[in-house]
Amino acid sequence: MSNNEEIGDSYPRKIRDFQVLSSIKPSEWTEIELRYNHSAMSDLSPWLNEQGTHIHSQIIQEIERRGV
Repeated sequence: MSNNEEIGDSYPRKIRDFQVLSSIKPSEWTEIELRYNHSAMSDLSPWLNEQGTHIHSQIIQEIERRGV
């Protein structure tokens, strides 16, 4: 099952831009924003720099903390 199938059509039409999200802690993100950006960053993981890898790690930790 692909990430899109797992997430389904639960995405709202409007998710805050990553530029906005990067200025706040993942603990303040919505569940949908966490799941969407985790999916996108997972796909891009071979090309993430150190900062991107750190942000992705924070997203994963927040997803695990919430039990999403």
